[in-house]
Amino acid sequence: MNEPFLLSNLIELQELDNEIFKLISEKSEGTTVKELKTHELEFKKLQSDKQNIENGLQLYFDTKNHIEKSILESQMKIETINEKLNANLDASELQNYNLQKQNFEKNLLDYEKSLNELNEENSDELESINYIDQSLESLKPSLLSLSKTLQSEWRDIDLKIGKYEDEKKLLLSSFPKEIIDLYDDLKSKGVEVIAAYKRESQCGCCGVDLTSNEMYEIMNSSSQQCPYCMGVVI
Repeated sequence: MNEPFLLSNLIELQELDNEIFKLISEKSEGTTVKELKTHELEFKKLQSDKQNIENGLQLYFDTKNHIEKSILESQMKIETINEKLNANLDASELQNYNLQKQNFEKNLLDYEKSLNELNEENSDELESINYIDQSLESLKPSLLSLSKTLQSEWRDIDLKIGKYEDEKKLLLSSFPKEIIDLYDDLKSKGVEVIAAYKRESQCGCCGVDLTSNEMYEIMNSSSQQCPYCMGVVI
């Protein structure tokens, strides 16, 4: 257990795990990820703001739909009357259809006026919705671009992780089971530095000054672990 080669490999294993951990963290906390999340939050907030405004305009939308339906019906009736006016009609029929047309044209003008007034009454809210729509559209290219960039970055990261995992697997193949168990146990206990070279009379893992007796006991123990941090001292 205390052979230098094996302990040096323990440090190398720790370094490989650190690299893998950094790469995994980069996938969830990298610059592109953070930027994309910021844009997504902004996009969702704009959608929420728009929905809140639209909820407050429900009566407006209902009234608008009713008026627009009436406008369409009036236009269709006027078109139908125009078709009939092109046919051979007697004086009475001609007068009747012209009167109907005038009534529908008047109704059409009234409906259009009502619609304009309705839009004017709600112009501030409608302008806000329009501004939000423009903002949403302006964000879409950035979201798409960042998503593509992130996918590319993640592919590169996964390739690097795979490379380190292969190196780790190869390294572990030379480890005795008790060393692997020790390493996994220290990791599960949250030991930050699992193995490091000593620095004169200091533990290389935690930096604690060790007495000559403590250092002697560490170097002559089966696992060479620091009594203060449990890290392996080489």
